[in-house]
Amino acid sequence: MENLSQEVINDRCKNYVFTIPNFIMERTSPLAEANQIDIVDYLSKLGYEPQKKLNNDYWYLSPLRNEKIPSFKVNRKLNVWFDFGEGIGGNLIDFGIRYFNCSVSELLARINQNNISTFSFHSHVADEKKDTSQGKILIISEGSINSKHLVDYFHKRCIPLSIAEHFCSEIEFVLYGKKQSAIGFKNDAGGYELRS
Repeated sequence: MENLSQEVINDRCKNYVFTIPNFIMERTSPLAEANQIDIVDYLSKLGYEPQKKLNNDYWYLSPLRNEKIPSFKVNRKLNVWFDFGEGIGGNLIDFGIRYFNCSVSELLARINQNNISTFSFHSHVADEKKDTSQGKILIISEGSINSKHLVDYFHKRCIPLSIAEHFCSEIEFVLYGKKQSAIGFKNDAGGYELRS
């Protein structure tokens, strides 16, 4: 790896202008936050319990219609649902809109009214990353970017730390029994893209 002085880094970065729209600067939107609510827990709060469980799949009598054989499946790992009787599915927002027959804003208001903090936020990463003996990653913590080698990573790429911190976190994790840290960029699946 090339070892650059601060002067060389500043010279290389002087022509870069960073303008990021405000809507991108927000780390989590109310929609993203609501979609992190565990659908299995949400259904339980609505009075629906699974008829059977098979690995990460929870099967229910459909809350969207009357039926006698469970055909409404929730994949807890992916935090998505599918109603095989109707041929429709989606995330928590998609379910709530159909279940309550309301708009997105009305559903978000309903979730906030019911105190969103009483619901568990489904951690897809934790479910996927439990067995470190087989080379899987176990996330220990997420926080501000403080490690010198991670700060240097952004400097060498001419990315101001103030901008990087809007999108990335320092992730501590265990891989093959060894504790490590890396830059984590949260992805759409609820996990992280890691770089170091």
